Amino acid sequence: MHSIRPLPLFLAVLTLVGCGSRTATFPGYSDPEVWNAMVTVAENPEYDDWFVFENEVWTDRPQGRIEIHRFLRRDLVRVGSDPERQEERWKFEIAFLNTDPPTIGFSARQVAVPAHLWREADRYFADMRSILGVEGLDIEDPVEVLDVDVIEPEPEVIELDAPPAVDLNVIDAGD
Repeated sequence: MHSIRPLPLFLAVLTLVGCGSRTATFPGYSDPEVWNAMVTVAENPEYDDWFVFENEVWTDRPQGRIEIHRFLRRDLVRVGSDPERQEERWKFEIAFLNTDPPTIGFSARQVAVPAHLWREADRYFADMRSILGVEGLDIEDPVEVLDVDVIEPEPEVIELDAPPAVDLNVIDAGD
């Protein structure tokens, strides 16, 4: 009789859970400014490619913690395939790790693929930076337009020699 070896399963779960957090620091902003941005982003999620069906948010200001339970859905349409319904359920915790400078931790309260969690954390922190007006986030450098004289080249004239004469003899094979 074969038994399931728990060590590989444990290592797989540990891999998925161990990488389940991200942090971001917001120097130059006060604790209340960062807290307000945290709550605003938690309560008003914006996704380009998902629809938010549920978004439950619990805030604990004295502890500096926010819990989010979110249900997302989309229909993925690929050329030549039927639409595929996709759903994601998330449980996040966002918390102050340090207040000078304000450092925020974003972690999953569930087993998750690290890259998927990082995508959510990066989206969350980008929205916070947008609300706080962090310089250089979406600001494009002004483009300097230069007046340049365009010099068009003279067309090159190529002289071709006449092709050599070809002498063709047609032989009729039907004789």
